[in-house]
Amino acid sequence: MWMLAFFPDVFLAWIINTILITGIVGFVASFFFGYVVRWLPAIAPYHLLIQVISIVLLVAGVYFKGGYSVEMTWRERVAELEAKVAISEQQSKEVNEKIVTVYKDRVKVVKETQIVVQEKIKTVEILIDSQCKITADTVDILNDAALRVKK
Repeated sequence: MWMLAFFPDVFLAWIINTILITGIVGFVASFFFGYVVRWLPAIAPYHLLIQVISIVLLVAGVYFKGGYSVEMTWRERVAELEAKVAISEQQSKEVNEKIVTVYKDRVKVVKETQIVVQEKIKTVEILIDSQCKITADTVDILNDAALRVKK
């Protein structure tokens, strides 16, 4: 069945419709006009064979038509889902760009805060004596550094 994917869809539809129409015409001709066909000397010996072949073609045509219809339905659904995936990928790219921008802004704010805290520590460094006693200003600077910067 996978080999049918190599044929164009129009060609497959044409073959399936030809089989189905041939089966319908043969069925109608052999069953409803059977009494006429029996009187034709060239076709009369093959009357039963024509009936059997027309029924087989009719059943095969209906079966293939159903399978072809299901295949086309699935292909349409796949095409719809591929379109949805493409839209989702585009939206994902846009959101990722926004996230990167926000991340860069936050890193920039953290770096700026870090620089400010380091400068404050340098100015208070003189106040810390050799016994490692710290002043209240130093504790405030460290607490300010530990606070989360909100944007």
